[in-house]
Amino acid sequence: MKKLTALFITLLFLSACTPSEADFKSTVQPTARDDVALAANAMQAIDKLMDEPEKEVKEEKSEVVVEEVVEIKEVELPSQINLAIPFYSQAPDADWGMPWQEACEEASLILAYYYTQNKPLTKEEFKQHVWGLVEWQEEHYKDYIHTSTEQNAEMLRGYFKYDNFEIVDDPTIEDMKRALAAGYPIVAPFAGRVLVNPFFTAPGPYYHVIAIKGYDEKNFITNDVGTRRGENFIYSYENTMSALHDYDPDKDILEGAKNMIIMK
Repeated sequence: MKKLTALFITLLFLSACTPSEADFKSTVQPTARDDVALAANAMQAIDKLMDEPEKEVKEEKSEVVVEEVVEIKEVELPSQINLAIPFYSQAPDADWGMPWQEACEEASLILAYYYTQNKPLTKEEFKQHVWGLVEWQEEHYKDYIHTSTEQNAEMLRGYFKYDNFEIVDDPTIEDMKRALAAGYPIVAPFAGRVLVNPFFTAPGPYYHVIAIKGYDEKNFITNDVGTRRGENFIYSYENTMSALHDYDPDKDILEGAKNMIIMK
């Protein structure tokens, strides 16, 4: 009887301490690609107008000629958006041995790339690409454990033959929201132990890379490949920006640059 009581108390304690997955998941529904494209086209049109030289009032032969003035209004960003990026954890078969344990960079790049190509992604294709990227890194970098944002960009160019992206240094929350509203997924590097994610195996990854797919009023919405619970995982704006750090083998991760890849 004492053993049963002790077991009951233990199970009750564990259940009370287990975080609720729902508390860390976004409820924002994925945004249809056509709707994302409309928003992107509107913002691109405004950007083009804003890049044009201002039109002036000119005087010609005592006549005042007023050229047409175009009123430029900033496009209001949607209050929330969630790009329909596919999801697999970096260990899709729950095997956290190598290379899967260190495949967050590869996994995040694959998910974001497939979204940009508007192509379906099967689990087998995902796994083949992880192995392909590992082999590419071993050939070019002699290692695949940790790769910086610049190296991840080189993987996009070298492996996927894809170069329609931009590396952004010191991005703001507004920069990131604007990119996502335009339909551009983000692949960003983090000090993994700063991220608030109770589903990481303690103490959490030293360095971590995540695909960011949307936002709401308070959070960025991600596909965090570091856990099987990572689809539509939310991180607050504050936590995202504080944890944002690139990998540099010569620096502590908390001294790493704040940057990211915006894929178009």
